[in-house]
This record gives sequence, C-alpha cells and structure tokens, in this order.
Amino acid sequence: MPCEICTTDLVISETTRPEQLKIVQKFINSKKLGVVSFNAADFSQVISLHTSCTNNASIADCSVWYYAKKVDGRLLTGDSKLRSAAQKDGVKVSGILYLFDNLIEYNILSPKEAAENLEALMNLNMRLPKGECESRIQFWRNK
Repeated sequence: MPCEICTTDLVISETTRPEQLKIVQKFINSKKLGVVSFNAADFSQVISLHTSCTNNASIADCSVWYYAKKVDGRLLTGDSKLRSAAQKDGVKVSGILYLFDNLIEYNILSPKEAAENLEALMNLNMRLPKGECESRIQFWRNK
C-alpha cells in the first residue's frame, strides 16, 4: 500500500540548520515529502489545539498532530509528550522503529542497511529505546 509522507510548513520553518534544510529540501523537490499549508480555518484549529494542550507542545507540533487527525493519518514522532496527547485524541502515532520496519517492508532499505542506519542513529540519539533497537538490529543482521 503506497503512503504519502507529509509535514507542515510550520515544522519546516522550525528547521534552522542550513545542512538540515538542504536535506529536507531535496526530499521536497523530489516529491518524497509533501508540505502542507493551512487555510485560516485550519490554522485557527491548530491554534485552538495548542491553546488547549497541557503538554507544552509547540504550534508546529500541534500542526502535525492536527493534520494527522484531519486526514486520519499517522503521526510520526519521537516526542513522548506529543505521542501521549495525540493518542488520547484518537490519533494513530508511531515512532522511528515503525518507520524502519516500513522502509524494509516496502523494499526501500534492505534489512542490513536498516541495521546500519539504526545503529548510526543510536549513536546520535541517546533517547531511542535501546533494547528494542538492539533487538531489531540483531534480527535484521541475521536476515
């Protein structure tokens, strides 16, 4: 089943490091990442969500939460507070391991490539679930 990966212009506007923005722009230009802009009514809903939120989610966080809910999509986040609030609101939420699993399932990455990439990511992000990551890395290397 094909999927569409989108973010919002509010998230893009938070990307301040030029090297990150350059990478993101490549995905946008190649149409592998869609960027959603809101009309006034939708933006009002984002602001309303932000105002009512008690977990200190940013307006950008609320924008992707709102969009996932609006299109009955899946919110991809590593932020546990955002995850919890969005799930309570009935939004499907997944993290990086879900993403890696799907990259393998849809033959975008081989299991070996996924293992190498996840291992590299673990060296950059100490907040990833170490046990689950190591288990997947071992499983993928043995495939």
